[in-house]
Amino acid sequence: MDLGFRLLDEAEQHIPQALRPILFAQRGLLLKRSGRNDLALRQYNQAVALLSEQSSPLDLVKALNNRSLVHLEAGQVRLARADLRRCGQVAARHGLTLHAALSKVNLGCMEVVAGDLPSALRAFSAARADYELLAPGRLASLAVERARALVAAGLFTEADHELAYAAEQAENQRLSYTYADAVQVRAEAALLAGRAQAAAQWARHARARFLGRDNARRAALTSLLELRAGLAAASEPTASIAVRAQALAGRLSRLGLPEDARVASLVAARALISAGQPSRAARIAARYGPPGHIDRLDTRLLWRLTRAELATAGGRPAEASRHLIAGMAALHRHRTQFGCLDLQTGAAVHGQDLARAGLAAVLTSRSPAAVYRWSERARAQALLLPAVRPPDDPAAAAALEELRQARHTLRARELAGRPAAGLRARIEALQRSIREQSWATPGRRGVQAPALAPFRTVRESLAGAALVIYLRDGPVLRALVVVGDSARLRLVGGYAAAEQSVLRLRADLDAQAGRMLPSNLAAAVGTATRHDATAVASAVLTPLLAEVGDRDLVVVPTGILTTVPWAALPGCAGRPVTVAPSATAWHTAMHRLEAARQRGPGWPGPRAAALLVAGPGNARGDAEIRAIAALYPGASVLTGAEATPAATLAALDTAAIAHLAAHGQHKAENALFSTLELASGPLLGYDLQRVSRAPSMVVLSSCDLGLTDVRPGDETFGMVTALLNAGSATVVASVARVADHTAMAAMVGYHQAITAGISPAAALAAALQRDTTAGFVCFGAG
Repeated sequence: MDLGFRLLDEAEQHIPQALRPILFAQRGLLLKRSGRNDLALRQYNQAVALLSEQSSPLDLVKALNNRSLVHLEAGQVRLARADLRRCGQVAARHGLTLHAALSKVNLGCMEVVAGDLPSALRAFSAARADYELLAPGRLASLAVERARALVAAGLFTEADHELAYAAEQAENQRLSYTYADAVQVRAEAALLAGRAQAAAQWARHARARFLGRDNARRAALTSLLELRAGLAAASEPTASIAVRAQALAGRLSRLGLPEDARVASLVAARALISAGQPSRAARIAARYGPPGHIDRLDTRLLWRLTRAELATAGGRPAEASRHLIAGMAALHRHRTQFGCLDLQTGAAVHGQDLARAGLAAVLTSRSPAAVYRWSERARAQALLLPAVRPPDDPAAAAALEELRQARHTLRARELAGRPAAGLRARIEALQRSIREQSWATPGRRGVQAPALAPFRTVRESLAGAALVIYLRDGPVLRALVVVGDSARLRLVGGYAAAEQSVLRLRADLDAQAGRMLPSNLAAAVGTATRHDATAVASAVLTPLLAEVGDRDLVVVPTGILTTVPWAALPGCAGRPVTVAPSATAWHTAMHRLEAARQRGPGWPGPRAAALLVAGPGNARGDAEIRAIAALYPGASVLTGAEATPAATLAALDTAAIAHLAAHGQHKAENALFSTLELASGPLLGYDLQRVSRAPSMVVLSSCDLGLTDVRPGDETFGMVTALLNAGSATVVASVARVADHTAMAAMVGYHQAITAGISPAAALAAALQRDTTAGFVCFGAG
């Protein structure tokens, strides 16, 4: 890089006046890449002032584009936007297609800084289509920028996939700056994912690369990442981290990075709090002042967390609570920009430190009411947002239909033993495209934070049932148990033991579902199932039975407990159990259920508007639907070739009750690509987001579709979540594989009880008494 500066200095003495603005722009580029943005801006200002659109449109576009990046790094969003708009206009007028695409990328970068992530992701997707045609060599740098947006959105796994690709491509193309950039963002993704040691390793690797390029600014930023990772991993004494962080804060400030200097000072303050020096920590935290409204979300949340920790250390719990609540409110405002469940649920990862700190504080207080309020504030918030129906988009609809047909064809080829590698690649590309289109759906900014159901209101609504709210306190599983006027906190046991027990029980249920096993093997599996069911009960329920007695249960689970097959547990046979993401979500669902009763006619009895669907290739599907149809004389019935995804989706909008009997498959890698196999192709979770008004009660008579991806903040993401988000009050689905004969008997029994006026949870409990190996669970309202 030094050689480049020397050559430019020499050239400046000899080149004609007309070429000087180009030299200024080149010098600006080198200065920016070496981290000297203030000097780079001066060079770009001279270049832009001298360049003419008529005589040098390409050079003007390049200078505007690069100057916008300098403005962007300085947080000057208005100036960056003005440069990029002018850049795009000039490029369009002169047919500079590639540079118009580059301006889209930089507009996306600007929107990340401005906090409009759907717009950013939309801009990146548009630019990628141009890059693939015109400049595939730029795809690596684009992947880094997309990953930055995904990290900001909380999708750290997806970001890491982008970055792995970017790093490999950059290494192959010898793009050292892009490679270092990718590694730095990979460290940020790992830190967000809770992989602190990996984050520190990536940060050190990136710093070495930036130092090799003489980029002091980026090297300092990677040092900050390493310190944050070290504090999270407790990999060295906190006093040592504090000293290093204070020195780094000064260096960042001198480099013209005031927000990052503030972050370093907050890291130093948190380290000192941990080291038992709160007074010194308070002085350091105040040195750079509170964050401004243009600061990044993670900076604002870190400041709130640090202030809360200082207040706690100083014996001011009310002040600590105010900061934690304000931080969660800021996270809510961030979440409202998203219009899809994927990003709404992913955003919770940014608040996980606040959530843990708040839970620790209320558990220390031992106040059941305080524990309830914090639990509700910190869990499953995405489901409390108003549902956003994606806009009608012919391209999105066409992609979903092509995916449906591709999946249908793939299944046929697999069964016929024919090769399908190319088809699988096409399916992956379609899924990626559909998911990215959903990310660009804007939310409803400014929506007020959801009102949480008051503790007293929930208690009064239980009507004799017991409410059990599970809480994960580090390695320990606790529960808030509410029975009548009594509310108590209880230690349940170890979370890891509960997790392993649940996984074993679900594996047992899967192993015996629909298989003709030899008698000795069937007996062994049956014994294992009973043993593991007892182990799950011991890990999550038995310690609470003295209080809950034989009451109905309303369960608010945490983590893996979302997928417990409750009917299989000793102590739950015949007991109505309802599972809800939060007490507020349960209370809301109960209101929906009551509203459905008021709407009628005849709900949920025989005169209810029922939709009954049987998918193909299902030995019991048609028989199950015929038996249930006899209970609902006016039901809409779709079987055979009529049971298409399009017909089913259209009918869902007008049904009060829907029962879908079909082969199902949960997709762990992205739960909204989970499928119900219907005629002409599968019904996808993404389809359900386009339903205008979901039925009040939906029964998914299939395998696995009660499974969900559980994200930080106990945000669930799957078929059940999509239906509850679309407005359903009750969803009955299985968390394990289910044999056909078991499913048919249970489902017919369920609807017999429903049409007799029995509540959903009680109806399911009665239907499963004969065979507790069915993994059906009542979600939402029971």
